[in-house]
Amino acid sequence: MGANAKENIARVVAVDLTTSDFEPKGRFFIRSGGGGVIKYCPSNNTDAEAITKTVDASAIFNDPEYCRKIFKEGTTATLIFAGFGF
Repeated sequence: MGANAKENIARVVAVDLTTSDFEPKGRFFIRSGGGGVIKYCPSNNTDAEAITKTVDASAIFNDPEYCRKIFKEGTTATLIFAGFGF
């Protein structure tokens, strides 16, 4: 059974984009405590297929899209967290 962003977050880490892109090993979900624009790659997209979207501030992971990378350049959202499912 795959992870569901609303039910199966097993680990949460703060995303630091001050020096580089965020590209950990493993897929993750995204949320932003402050809202804003996030430039990211879904799991099977190449860097050239990056998505840029505006997200609302949220205390929960409510977007079920698995991601592999968040770009420093093009992201203005604050208090970004990556949630890793099981």
